[in-house]
Amino acid sequence: MENVEMSRIVFRGIWYLITLLSLIGLSISLNLLWQPGGKSPALSRFLRDGAVSATTFYAVTVLRYLLFTDPPSTNGYKDFTTTKERNPQLVFAELALLALVASPLFYSDHDVSFVLYMSLFTISLFIGGTGLIQLSDKFRMEMKHAYITLLCGLLCWLFGIYFSIYGEHNSVVTVILLIVYSMFVSFIYIYNTYNREEFSMNSRVSPLPA
Repeated sequence: MENVEMSRIVFRGIWYLITLLSLIGLSISLNLLWQPGGKSPALSRFLRDGAVSATTFYAVTVLRYLLFTDPPSTNGYKDFTTTKERNPQLVFAELALLALVASPLFYSDHDVSFVLYMSLFTISLFIGGTGLIQLSDKFRMEMKHAYITLLCGLLCWLFGIYFSIYGEHNSVVTVILLIVYSMFVSFIYIYNTYNREEFSMNSRVSPLPA
């Protein structure tokens, strides 16, 4: 019983910390992109208001989970054994990786500092969103799938930034990014579709005979 309680505390503590760090990243990127007192066009103000709203939503949701929501009845480990259960987390991972690898290319015509600031906002949004999903008892993903999604997302984000800043925008860069994205998506797809009914990767029970 004590092990289950400790596992629950560690699990939620990890995702609280990750989400709080993402809030710090969102705040820093907002201050760098739209400095207080600076004048900006209407479209920029619209984007700023949307970014502030997203950051506020993250902060309020974290406080809700921390202060006004009962902890989950189980520990942080959650096993999915059917395709219906795995599909939502697979779709989330694929769309998130696509956004992370492609988003830096949309503002590659700006200077390097703007690309870095926007990239910081994007990765903070992704990490915070993953953390909020994991803190939710209803929408929580498998533990290892969440970690794999974070790792692949960070790598896609770095590749996107690199090619946005240093890559020449031609068909070769596009092909390379498509290959990188396909590799990570294929890895996550194989992880989700592999038959793990006999022994789940999240399970602590050994498949070997005693």
